[in-house]
Amino acid sequence: MSPFLPYIQQITFNLKKHFGLFSFGLFFIFSCTNKTSSISKTKADHETLLVATEGTILNYNIEKNKIAWQYKSVRDTIQNRNYFVLDKQQIYMPFESGNLINFDVNTGKIIWNDQTYGSDGEIQFGGEETLLPSLMPLYITKPFVDEENVVIPTMGHPEKLNAFLYCFNKKTGKKNWYHQLPTNFNHFAPVKCRNYYFVNSAVYLSMHSTDVGVDTSYGMYDHNDDKNRFERPIYNQMQSDDKNLYIGDEKGKFYCLELDENASVPNSDIKNPNNTFIKNPKVFKWTFSDPAFSFQKSHITFLEDHILYTEMSSDSEETSCFFALNTTDGKVKWKKIIKNTVLNWTLCNDRIVGYTEKTIFYMDKSGENYIEIPVEDKPISNIEIMSPNQFIYATKKGIEVFDLKTKKEKIIFSKSLIKDPYSNVQIKYIPKN
Repeated sequence: MSPFLPYIQQITFNLKKHFGLFSFGLFFIFSCTNKTSSISKTKADHETLLVATEGTILNYNIEKNKIAWQYKSVRDTIQNRNYFVLDKQQIYMPFESGNLINFDVNTGKIIWNDQTYGSDGEIQFGGEETLLPSLMPLYITKPFVDEENVVIPTMGHPEKLNAFLYCFNKKTGKKNWYHQLPTNFNHFAPVKCRNYYFVNSAVYLSMHSTDVGVDTSYGMYDHNDDKNRFERPIYNQMQSDDKNLYIGDEKGKFYCLELDENASVPNSDIKNPNNTFIKNPKVFKWTFSDPAFSFQKSHITFLEDHILYTEMSSDSEETSCFFALNTTDGKVKWKKIIKNTVLNWTLCNDRIVGYTEKTIFYMDKSGENYIEIPVEDKPISNIEIMSPNQFIYATKKGIEVFDLKTKKEKIIFSKSLIKDPYSNVQIKYIPKN
């Protein structure tokens, strides 16, 4: 049994008791088109697949069928459930032991790195080599990258570490500022709206200035703990179009929060004690929910062309449903019911691609032309699109390419890979350009 299992079980118990029914399974918060980062195009020296798992990140040269470079964090070989972000030529990879590293995508050169302790300073109560992996200062998290900064929330052991939002200079790695977050449950990438950073921290929506990180008001009632609190934990990847925030809770209810040029709720009364997110639903531009589908498992959302895409399951998990919501009014543009539990999906190159326990499926982003195909080896990572007729993903046997014409999969990189509660597998395909 892993030495970390009792700790994970205790966190799960505390989280369910105090902060809702969030699943500590391996959920996915990365994509080709997700608007949670201002990602720029990458120039690759060769057709490339980035793979991150078990404390290792590597660059696989698909053309030559060999590893171009790899980095292994010795503190994170047992577990790493974090997600990297790719921006131009840089990879920003967080490790659970607290190390955030900026790699060059083609060479693997470390441009900068920073050790985060999840506290106000360095650890004061023992050797960091022993304690850092168990404290997990960066746990199930992902950076947000914009033009100037890399912003990342911490979690860590709730009984031993505080949680912070850290902001680093994108080029130098210098720590610009850090600010304490309301809870330790900060699993999603921050977003940026009206030049402020936002973090969904359990039931709280935390707002921070970009220059110094101070948490600020929405122009609503600001004299008690309810000022930025939702009724349920907002455990979904938040989205932003720089004028509105799109927020989802664990029971499948979505909220559109419009912000004016000052990042305040328009026409809001700061003196009215009932003017909070819970007591005054009129502060939201719109809300959406479907009583037939109220279970969030993947916590995945996408925002593209004024459409918010999400997927939810029935309470029995026997069926899943994709929803495309018009961001203007929250109305359903289309929905697609699937007679199975969706384990993972992504929006990439105008297609929605994902998998269930035994199949791969894909459809147009309009919800049309749905196709489902049985596979021998179930994917354990996100799926990337190599070409109109080829998907690439990880299985327990290695990296496989699925050909839509032949309906067959082929292993191109044999490697034993693990997907369990302590480690995930993330990939990113980059064509040569």
